[in-house]
Amino acid sequence: MADATVIAARRYSEQHPGYELAYAGEVAVPVSLLTLDVLAQERKPLPLVDEFVLRLAGYGIHKIDNMAAILGIDTPTVSDAVARQLSAETVEYRPDSLGGHKVLLSYSGKRAVEELSTTTPQRTEHQRAFDRLLWKPIPHGRSDLITRADAEAQGMLLLPSARTGDVATGDVTPRMLNLLLEQAQHDDGRPAVEVLSVEAVTRQPRLYLPAVLLVYVSDTADDQRFNIIVDDTLSEPHDSALHHVGGLERTRIQIAPAVGEPDLPAPLRKQRAPYDVVRGLQRRADNPPPADDLAHAHTSPGARQHDSVTARAELDTMTVRCVPLFEHRELLTTALETARNRFLLAAPWVRDAVITDDFMAKLEMMLRRSDLTAHIGYGLGQDIAHNDRDAVTRLCRLARRYDRLTVAHIPEPQPNILIFDDTWVNSGFDWLSFRDQPTRTYRPEEGTLVREKTHVDEQYNRYAELIARAGTPTRR
Repeated sequence: MADATVIAARRYSEQHPGYELAYAGEVAVPVSLLTLDVLAQERKPLPLVDEFVLRLAGYGIHKIDNMAAILGIDTPTVSDAVARQLSAETVEYRPDSLGGHKVLLSYSGKRAVEELSTTTPQRTEHQRAFDRLLWKPIPHGRSDLITRADAEAQGMLLLPSARTGDVATGDVTPRMLNLLLEQAQHDDGRPAVEVLSVEAVTRQPRLYLPAVLLVYVSDTADDQRFNIIVDDTLSEPHDSALHHVGGLERTRIQIAPAVGEPDLPAPLRKQRAPYDVVRGLQRRADNPPPADDLAHAHTSPGARQHDSVTARAELDTMTVRCVPLFEHRELLTTALETARNRFLLAAPWVRDAVITDDFMAKLEMMLRRSDLTAHIGYGLGQDIAHNDRDAVTRLCRLARRYDRLTVAHIPEPQPNILIFDDTWVNSGFDWLSFRDQPTRTYRPEEGTLVREKTHVDEQYNRYAELIARAGTPTRR
């Protein structure tokens, strides 16, 4: 699964002992894409003839004719090589005592012979992303960035900038750029480039770098912590920078106590595998213990892989178990991609940031399965003003195209629910507004996954009837 938010939440859900994950969502780090006028020099491999000209000069062969004779090539070719190296300032062409000229190595030429390369300072344009929260250049290109409109359409929270003004030349030092260039050159083997000076910032459109924000709340509910995940990795510099500009208050995210999942029948409560058991199995399934783990030092790689497979199988066979916060989004995707007979979802709000093109494509693909029936209910007694009209319209339009889908507004209060085939997820999670929540209030919801068919059928029949009855006007 490629959802960076789910990956980050799963990986770092226990990052802070004594705290539980309360929010995992997409954020956008403000970036200026700078076009810089710089003076730089590029170290280029020497052409073969130029290399031998420098070598011969170093060995005391100073006449162009003699060089050509030794190399077995024509004199004009050697003269061209000498001219190029004069321009590169690696040789000097001085008169000799016999009225001719001789080729002598300069200091740069002696270095060029040692390194078999030459440097040429030149003015050029250089494009570089500049992180406006860290207020420093970063190793990202245009393809890593998105526009503000794209970020808002995806329901991302826009993080603040450290400063409001434009980036100045003094904010981008040659040393900063050279550190990034050295890393890029090491990674992809490009010729070495060194920036000597930054002359001007000619363009700096503002874009955004997608990232993930994780918010944790203490067990006593009196403290919160957060982490920013960039490129799937914890970024302490971004954490510190956000703290410096106001922390979570600048995001307007509110963490409230969990609503809690609807009551389960007593037999299911007794069977329910708790959080610690489920997370232990998930960690084993996701991350087989490394070879240097002392607890598994005498365990072969095959045995560790077997343990991962065994843990995954045990999770799959659990009839009633906890659903951690981060897993809800995974389960919604799983439902859309794997449901074969029935799909039912009820949630209070419907938001554009969730009802995306990708969501609609998955939903329509599911509806093409001939034996499947789908029901979607929204409202559940909450204020309809918090719904995005376009999102609701898209769902209703799809329902008019597919008789097997019923979409309905349910005015009376009902618990949130997700059912696909013989799986029921009992939870207060807002399935259709987990991005761009209208009130920006999030809760550390923990749910329960039930695979006990009798109870799943009972919940499905109740909600399917409720949605079908409320959805009759939708089809007119």
